[in-house]
Amino acid sequence: MYKDRFKIFFGIILVLFFVVFCKLFYVQIIEGGKFSGMSDSRRIRTVSIDTLRGTIFDRNGSALAIDKHSFELMVSYTKLFNAFLCIKQNILPEVSGGKDKKITRNLCKKCHSDNASWVEKVAESLEIPYTDILEKTTNIVKRVEKIKRVVEMKSERKIRIKEETVSHSLVSDLSWEKTAKFQAGMMDLPGIQIDANPVRWYPKGDSSSHIIGYVGKLDENEIHDYNFKKRWFEGLNESEESASEYFVQKAISMDSLFGKTGIEKTYNSRLMGVPGEKFEEITLDTMRADKLILERPSIPGNNIVLTIDDRIQGIAEKALGKRKGSVVVMDPWNGEVIAMAAFPRYNLNTLNEDYSVLSKNPQKPFLNRPIQSALPPGSVFKIVTAIAALEENKIDENTQFACYGSVKVGESRFRCFSEYGHGLLNVEEAMQYSCNVFFFEAAKVLGGSLLKKWADKFGLGNTTNIDLAYEKKGNMPESKSMSQTVNLSIGQGAMLVTPIQITKMIAMIANGGWYINPYILQRVTGYNGKIIMDNKHTPAERIDVSEKNLDIIKRSLRRVVTAGTAKKIGLSELRVAGKTGTTQTAHDDINHAWFVGYAPFKKPKYCFTVVIEHTTGHGAEVAGPVVKDLLTQLGL
Repeated sequence: MYKDRFKIFFGIILVLFFVVFCKLFYVQIIEGGKFSGMSDSRRIRTVSIDTLRGTIFDRNGSALAIDKHSFELMVSYTKLFNAFLCIKQNILPEVSGGKDKKITRNLCKKCHSDNASWVEKVAESLEIPYTDILEKTTNIVKRVEKIKRVVEMKSERKIRIKEETVSHSLVSDLSWEKTAKFQAGMMDLPGIQIDANPVRWYPKGDSSSHIIGYVGKLDENEIHDYNFKKRWFEGLNESEESASEYFVQKAISMDSLFGKTGIEKTYNSRLMGVPGEKFEEITLDTMRADKLILERPSIPGNNIVLTIDDRIQGIAEKALGKRKGSVVVMDPWNGEVIAMAAFPRYNLNTLNEDYSVLSKNPQKPFLNRPIQSALPPGSVFKIVTAIAALEENKIDENTQFACYGSVKVGESRFRCFSEYGHGLLNVEEAMQYSCNVFFFEAAKVLGGSLLKKWADKFGLGNTTNIDLAYEKKGNMPESKSMSQTVNLSIGQGAMLVTPIQITKMIAMIANGGWYINPYILQRVTGYNGKIIMDNKHTPAERIDVSEKNLDIIKRSLRRVVTAGTAKKIGLSELRVAGKTGTTQTAHDDINHAWFVGYAPFKKPKYCFTVVIEHTTGHGAEVAGPVVKDLLTQLGL
């Protein structure tokens, strides 16, 4: 019985094998020529799908950086590479036959002139100079070959990289008219097509350019140094996150845009989406897709909402005008940067065209002055000197020093700006009139180490860790002599600070001594609007300073505006407290003019720093009017 069942089962298996064998014989032998022709004429092509980079908004929802679609002429790398090799021998054919891409001396125009026609047709159809196409072709090929060398060095073997298998953008930002004309007349050009690709657009032009930053393709060094294991898109689920390295490599191969400066750089991994891809069946003679086999959609990047108020940013930039310098406006209670203006600046939308001129500009328009311009603070540092002397019990509110126009320390004589002196002054009066001699005397009893201790407490000479790239540290030196200490007490000498550091310092005065760090990111949202991260900061630590001494300093800063060095500006009615400063440079008639402060005096809403670099004027007369224009328009 069991033997019969086994024979039946074995017979069924033999019959099935025989059927399969017959089918294979029919397909491969009898119909082999037919399917072979089909396989030779068709291929499966993988096409990368660009993703949209996240939008950058100001705190009120105004778009500062967005992706928009642009029509681009895409040409296969094979065509570009062969044209490049022919350019080198002063011919423009495509290398015929075989897999070998090398050009030999036996090639000539007679053999390959037909294959050069695509260059001429594209130039004529799109109304682009013939030489421009050749130049762009050369640049693309050189860049891909650099990437190939880097990848091969890492892999330590010969490898065919993704860039060699995809199409590259030869012409960008085509008009509707040119696109339609090309599509109607260029259907017979395999390997050439027009795609709609995202490009970065900045609606405000040159406004906030240093804050937003710009994007670009990775150069050879950046690709070599890029950390491929870096988390690519925060917020992915576990399975997607495991593929993050693949997405990074894919984005690089797609010539995706990466943040180079500003918020675009700091939050690049947030802003970049996950590229998609689709698998198409194509006909080799036309390189056109006949069938979509599978598609994995792209995932747009996260949106970034900044603490910047675009309206106030515009006011700050207008108040600064064409003066070389910077303006910072910040919330003193949490460190939110409301505005951060700099001049000169640049238009983000025309950066590629303007770059060569901008890079040669001696005024350094690419310098993000609020965080990178390290300058001596001048008399605004007297705020720190006064607090240090009061807190270390070296002076009190009634201590008086006599000013007769100068004071001698060792072999050096240090002068007050008043030739005949101010007479007897206490700390409030000394701040009001910005008397150098009073602070020289305070520094003599305080000493260099204690002065540096308090400068460090307020973060001067150290980065603020603001969420922008390339912040400068500055310098707060250790005093090696009493002469050096005296010089540092009024913000001169080797001391260097940035405007954002000074803004942090004045904010800690305005908020009652609470330690804050400036920041620009308010929140991150997904492409669907869901909040991924809320970046609210709440001060949790207070520096060790008495309310009594802080009140002395606050009264002093108010007196500067109502009856002191800033009296003539007209800020008293705006309820401002502040300090002017003038820093000497290597040239006797050139200064840096400072004005720092906060408003309103009793319940501060904003703190601010204005610095005008390399000016012939002084703090009150040059920086003061900028402050007045700024605060008047803020409606305080």
